[in-house]
Amino acid sequence: DTEVSNQITVVEDVLAKLCKTIYPLADLLARPLPEGIDPLKLEIYLTDEDFEVSDMTRDEYNALPAWKQVNLKKTGGLF
Repeated sequence: DTEVSNQITVVEDVLAKLCKTIYPLADLLARPLPEGIDPLKLEIYLTDEDFEVSDMTRDEYNALPAWKQVNLKKTGGLF
């Protein structure tokens, strides 16, 4: 029973890590990145609080041309 209980806990931990969709900026700037993160789209994993440090909302950012988004990611250290 103890072994089964420990295995269930481990599976739950792994699933929680893989299903996580929001990360603080510090986690996204650290290497290696957390599992399951697309390194080309780090901005989608930012918390709302960290995202708004860029002085624009997600909608405003998404409305920008791709080249401007890339430049913002470079200046923010996300690229």
